[in-house]
Amino acid sequence: MIFVDTDIFVIDKLFPHDDRYEINKAFLNRTREQSTSIFNLFELLGIASFNLNGVELMKLLRGFGEAYAVGILYPSTAFISVNEFVEALFEHAFQKIKLKMNFPDALILNVAEEHHCSEFITWNTKHFCDRTYLSVRTPREFLG
Repeated sequence: MIFVDTDIFVIDKLFPHDDRYEINKAFLNRTREQSTSIFNLFELLGIASFNLNGVELMKLLRGFGEAYAVGILYPSTAFISVNEFVEALFEHAFQKIKLKMNFPDALILNVAEEHHCSEFITWNTKHFCDRTYLSVRTPREFLG
């Protein structure tokens, strides 16, 4: 499964004049299975809130998975208590933070790893390279 980072959606939704827009769109239009996390979706909503009104934000939230043909992944909660979940969430994030990551990126990367994604696609490769066993590439690199 291919994991798609927030910046890919930000360029598609908000920056059609970005130099990377066309290759970004070509990547998003590919047919292989793609996913992102609930954290990425809410990061996108926060960024988009400066450009979209409440109705547009709700439409983006409710229709995101369908609009982008992407699955939304959540942190794993199987068979653990709420306290254990929160403790594990922050412990895993802290392990990434020790590798010089910011908190949102740590949460995002942990979800991608928990779900055993094969690729992590982002324009911000420097934020994730050498901090994961996943293959981290840009859309341009991925499409070859």
